[in-house]
Amino acid sequence: MKTQSSQGVITRMRIAVFLENSFEEGGGGFQQSFSTVESLVLRSVTKHEFVVFTPFERTRQRLLKYGIEAIRYKYCVVRLIDRWSATVLGNSILRRLRRLGLRRLGRHLDALLDDHGVDLVVLTAMAEAASRIGDHPFIVTVWDISHRDYPEFPDGFANRVFERREWALSATLTRALAVIADSAFGARRIASLYHVDPGRIIVLPYLPSHAVRCHATKSGSATADGVRRKYDLPTRYVFYPAFFAEHKNHLYLLEGLIELERRHGITLHAVFCGGNPIDQTRVERQVKALGLADRVRILGYVPDEDIPALYEGALAMVMPTYTGPANIPPLEAAALGCPVIYSDLPWCRAQMGDAALYCDLDRVPSLAGHLAALIRNPALRDCLRKAGYRLAEELAKIDYGERLAPVLDRYDYVRRRWAWPETHLISES
Repeated sequence: MKTQSSQGVITRMRIAVFLENSFEEGGGGFQQSFSTVESLVLRSVTKHEFVVFTPFERTRQRLLKYGIEAIRYKYCVVRLIDRWSATVLGNSILRRLRRLGLRRLGRHLDALLDDHGVDLVVLTAMAEAASRIGDHPFIVTVWDISHRDYPEFPDGFANRVFERREWALSATLTRALAVIADSAFGARRIASLYHVDPGRIIVLPYLPSHAVRCHATKSGSATADGVRRKYDLPTRYVFYPAFFAEHKNHLYLLEGLIELERRHGITLHAVFCGGNPIDQTRVERQVKALGLADRVRILGYVPDEDIPALYEGALAMVMPTYTGPANIPPLEAAALGCPVIYSDLPWCRAQMGDAALYCDLDRVPSLAGHLAALIRNPALRDCLRKAGYRLAEELAKIDYGERLAPVLDRYDYVRRRWAWPETHLISES
């Protein structure tokens, strides 16, 4: 029979989850989008059905390894036509052509969603799909607005990045059914800067990557000794896994190594990994100019399965970034018992609490002091590890589907006003 609720008949929606990040690009964007897909498709207990869409075959194959089937859609010239249909002129022309029988013209992605019976879309990143979808409601994810927080960094304004991001955010957030933010701090910034109703913002905190979560449950294959031999690493090092970019502030860590030796007489190595070869070259020049070539290893892109062991082998994970309001590496380090040194910024403290030490980005000696304390004080390291494990346990309890449920169920109820009786009804035996 039909299941009843206080609002009427309960229905099941078919919800598309978009993973628009390429597996080859890796990085935090892919990891968090993948975690969102995994959480909704495999781990969330919800009445609704989720189906995954991606434009990349390698990403589709990657999802299959974890038991997640995905539909690949075209990422070619039709995307430009879809985007043009969002303009006044484009929509006027394409709407008339569709009346002549070209029914998918300018709405290729919407037509694909129709083909698969999709009722609602969840976008796991601010990417292109939002500008192509015109006939389906969507929930959009905004992980950061760093270009507004620190507009002085070139990666926030060069090549008209600032204007392009502002256009995309302004056009997308105001029509989104709801907006996903990474933290309460991020939610307040989005509401303030883009005039989004706070009631439409959902906080879904970052999660450690799939590889780290597996390793933390003792199912990973790499070991600290194994990666040390593989990459020819020193016995004692600090680790900074991050996309190479100006706002990631690699230079601060390099200067911290020099201050550590000058003030405390301690020689320490650093290991970097991450994408973006252009900015990696800049960091390599800084390493050479500071005379640290024999103490710094830049690994570039590292396979996911090696990352957890690199954390485990490190004295600490040091992340002196300017951007936030949340980041994934501190959470990964905490889950694996690696002490964290993080930027002394309000959003960083809100994310990690007592599970990190905080360095003053205006004072390099503060980093040197924390590093010296970690080396000389085993009790401090143990205290940070315990706090990190507690934080990881709390994050493991988060169900993205449960947090999204109020918005999903509310839309499911409202859409009956025009979709009933074709909506999918949940039956009980």
